[in-house]
Amino acid sequence: MTPFRHITFAAAIALCVPLAPACAQTYPNRPIRIVLGFAAGSGADIPARFYVEELRKISGGANFFVDNRPGASGNLSIDAGAKAKPDGYTVLLASTATTAGNTALYKNVPFNVEKDLIPIAALHENGFALTVNPASPAKDVAGLTAHLKGKGLKATYGWATTIALASSVIYTTGAGVQMTSVPYKITPQAISDLAAGDLDFAFADVPFAVGQEKAGRIRLLAVTTDKRVPSLPHLPTMDELGYKTSGTTALWALWAPSGTPQPIIDTLGEWAKTLSESQAVKDFLSPQGATPVTGDTAFMRKKLADAMATWRKVQQDGKLDPIQ
Repeated sequence: MTPFRHITFAAAIALCVPLAPACAQTYPNRPIRIVLGFAAGSGADIPARFYVEELRKISGGANFFVDNRPGASGNLSIDAGAKAKPDGYTVLLASTATTAGNTALYKNVPFNVEKDLIPIAALHENGFALTVNPASPAKDVAGLTAHLKGKGLKATYGWATTIALASSVIYTTGAGVQMTSVPYKITPQAISDLAAGDLDFAFADVPFAVGQEKAGRIRLLAVTTDKRVPSLPHLPTMDELGYKTSGTTALWALWAPSGTPQPIIDTLGEWAKTLSESQAVKDFLSPQGATPVTGDTAFMRKKLADAMATWRKVQQDGKLDPIQ
């Protein structure tokens, strides 16, 4: 290499260093997949679809899409999110009730949420509703308790998520009711059987439950949040009635596979912050009994640790056998 060529090559490298962002490909330059552990049309899917559209606007046109991976109470989606390539093009939308709850309640999970995932940012939290068939003689929780005690072990409840299971255990244990637990893969299946008269009650996420009640398929008796839902002020909280279910409230967040570059985490985090603080999100979530939450990675790590402790206590107090 001649001296002249050597100087030219070195100069080119020197020029590219300060202009590294321009030399590198801009993120994102292809669609970003949001993995969700619940079926299309479910209560969790409704805000996910809304978030996709809002994120497109906030990001200046980035293409987001929802990848529904229902099954195993969300474990399939968590595993898919945790094992995805850490390049920012696959993120997980999941709650602390799923990540922490499944870790505490399942015998074997193929992931470690504290090591395999980076919590990007919080989005919102929402509770569940205690629901019965419209033809049920139970008009309130006290009436349901009396009805269940009359049926004994013939009484059944359905659940498809760890929140629904935990809420059911807290309620039945507190009420001194022994009954049969029926697991489902997804919440719509449990509610379908409840509407058909095959179950005595089921807990379902508020957005989905409200829609089912409007369709005349179920009736809501109470909510699991620590305060009454503004859009459902007539419904008491389970806490009010002596059943401490608010500790299992779902805090939803975006998560990335460990190893995802920090600049990408920062970018996604800023978009999520703008999203959760927007008036559009507040207006969208309020009628569904959900509340926007803003919080970064450090905030979510603390919330995850708290949730892990809460769910381990639920497992111990309820003497729950590990789910296979």
